[in-house]
Amino acid sequence: MIATNSDAKLAAELLRKELIPELVHASGPCITLLLPPYRPGEAGEPRAAFLKTQLQEAAKKLAARKIADPLIDALLEPLRHLSREEESLAGSCLPRVIFRSRTVFRQFDLPVPPMPATACTVGDCFWIRPILASLALPASIYVLEVTKKTAQLLACGVAGFARVALPKGTPRTLDEALGFKAPDHDLINRSAAGPSNGAMQGVQFGTGSGRETQYAHLHDYYRAIDRGVSELLRSNNAPLILAGVGEDVAIYRAISTYSNLLDRGIHGSLSAAMPQAQISRHAHDVALFDFQHRAALNMAVLKERLSPALFSTDLEIILRAAAEGRVSDLCMDENGQRMGTFEGKVFGGRANWRQEDLLNVAAVETLLRSGAVHSLPSHWMAEGAVAAAAFRF
Repeated sequence: MIATNSDAKLAAELLRKELIPELVHASGPCITLLLPPYRPGEAGEPRAAFLKTQLQEAAKKLAARKIADPLIDALLEPLRHLSREEESLAGSCLPRVIFRSRTVFRQFDLPVPPMPATACTVGDCFWIRPILASLALPASIYVLEVTKKTAQLLACGVAGFARVALPKGTPRTLDEALGFKAPDHDLINRSAAGPSNGAMQGVQFGTGSGRETQYAHLHDYYRAIDRGVSELLRSNNAPLILAGVGEDVAIYRAISTYSNLLDRGIHGSLSAAMPQAQISRHAHDVALFDFQHRAALNMAVLKERLSPALFSTDLEIILRAAAEGRVSDLCMDENGQRMGTFEGKVFGGRANWRQEDLLNVAAVETLLRSGAVHSLPSHWMAEGAVAAAAFRF
């Protein structure tokens, strides 16, 4: 049965990890289209016109694979309908991917621009690699802006953010914090009472300069903020990114106890002049860097710990291991490509159709069998390899 067009399919969905099984289990022919970001009034070809051009390319590629004309028409009909719906295609600052097969018709806006930016592929499986970076982003990313006077917490989404209230009792400003109680480091000592002190048991005196006092107050204020943030985010351990100037960020980072505070931050103030989409992009960039860096470090550790039989950078060995369900972790060069035919002619329980992106085949095979797949920058791939994998057995 051929999945057909519906009004619901005209709108882009949020990309969720839960949808991956549907995409990797789809049977060919599978069409994957990448559309660049576009906003009305900007220079460049409107998405509707661009999609029409891509559909002509898709029809040629389907015909080259000896697909019957009735099936080609059935596959392309909802895409042609979409290309006439200019309103549903316009107005997004994010790139978009469209997946179409006999049973699947979905489109997603991507928070991470794919590489390449535009493409039309036809194969026995969907081209999954361009969405791996977007899939790596957690569902929730928080940005905490800290200054000497106030702090604000933002929950960043695909195209913007929402301000999040901290738990009741958490001071919103330094002045409010000072109104709650004296700081933990009061900088007031006591002197033993001497003969001339009469009935007094001690004399209070300050021990610090004004700057030291302010520094102590700031520490206590940031500790209060950290307690509120930790209480709020404890349940999902979402990544937290600090934003602000160097001194404020350094002080907060030194006292913070939150377990998923990322090493990188956003420098400067998140002023009202900065568009929401730009703040979200900064947050996504930082979170993606952290994820990819951890994946690269983990692969380096696995390489050192595992025996040579359980680790490989040979793509042919990786493909066979993935088809056998032995790949637990796979890292790929996001810029790499290896076109060819997988020997054995079968992957994922289906016949291999001519030339495929073999890195994509390895990714699909791994995902089909619940392995983890990561797309990394070239400079984080060991020894110039296009792929590296750790095996279960």
